[in-house]
Parts: sequence; C-alpha cells; structure tokens
Amino acid sequence: FPDRHVQTVGFRLNAEEYGLYKAVTAYINEFLPQAGGRQKQSVALTRTVLQRRLASSTHAILESLKRRLEKQRKLMQELESLPSNQRARYLDRLRGRLSDDEIDEDDLDDAMRDRLTDEFTAAAELDQLRAEVAALKDLVEQAQQVHEHALDSKLGALRDCLKRAEFAELDGRGKLLIFTEHRDTLNHLREHLSRWGYSTTEIHGG
Repeated sequence: FPDRHVQTVGFRLNAEEYGLYKAVTAYINEFLPQAGGRQKQSVALTRTVLQRRLASSTHAILESLKRRLEKQRKLMQELESLPSNQRARYLDRLRGRLSDDEIDEDDLDDAMRDRLTDEFTAAAELDQLRAEVAALKDLVEQAQQVHEHALDSKLGALRDCLKRAEFAELDGRGKLLIFTEHRDTLNHLREHLSRWGYSTTEIHGG
C-alpha cells in the first residue's frame, strides 16, 4: 500500500456564515433549552442533530430549518384549531412522544433524525410555538441569503484541496473518497463536483 500522509485543512467562516452560526445557536438555546424528565433525551438529541447539521454545511442546516418550519407551522395551526383547554394536554403528549433514554444520536437512522429535528417541540403553550415559528421564518430567510449569496468557505477549502491533488495530470485515473454525515450535504457536494467537471458515484446508508 502507498504511504498515507494526513493533513488537516483549516478554513475560516466568513462574516455571513459566522452570523448564521450564531443565530442558529441562539435559536437552539432559546427554543430547545436543556431539559429534564421525559423531555431530556429528546431535547438533547434534537439539539445535537441540529448542531451537527450546522457544522456540516450551510445547505444542510438550511434544509433542516425549512423542514422544521413547515412541521412547526403545521403544529401551530393544529393547536389553533383546538379548544384552548385541550392545547396544553396535546403539547404535553407530543413532548414526551419521541423520548427514549436508551438511544443516543449515533443510533438514529436518517428517518428518526429527521423526525426529531422536524417535529419535536419544547413549547408548553401556543404563544411559545408562535414565537418559535416566527424565529424559524427569520432563520430560514437568513440561511437562504447566506446559501445563495455568500461564499461557501468549507466548499472553497475542498476545491483548493482538489486542485492541489493534481487530478488533471492523472488522465482521468485519479479517485478521491469524500465522507460526509448528512444526506443534504452529500447532495450539495455532488452538485458542485459535477459543476467542476468531476464524475461522481455515491454510496449512502439509507
């Protein structure tokens, strides 16, 4: 086997990316605060999944926020259609629905990760949910602006690595493995690699 040389490639978030990072972190801390009791595990898992998607790519967190906004808005509409004396009981049932003290984040498949990040709510009353939906709407707009108009620092670092790998000198024989945790990031990478002239094959676990 040829020798392997490990190199850690650093990159710096630009101002727009850093602003989004801070805004998503503030959202998580406000609307998914650390909790105890039945909610403890569901809150911890939801926080972890969102934070890891935030670290994965702007595209991944944008898609996650869009899906969560859609689900939380639908929940808000369901609550608004209920008599006021039934809302708290309905929310209480939802908050405990996804908890499992024996599961950690690495045990979740993609479907369960999506269910947690899209559906779980820590809201105890309708007004809290309305506030969260408003915050999510603002976050989606911010993430969309960053995704569409700001330079992608992590993607730029990857492209620099590909240039240094000198694939052009290998007459199409060069191969590179890229690992990523989230399907949204995989789709994002495949799209850009194709734009850059690379052929791709993907393998995923679900």
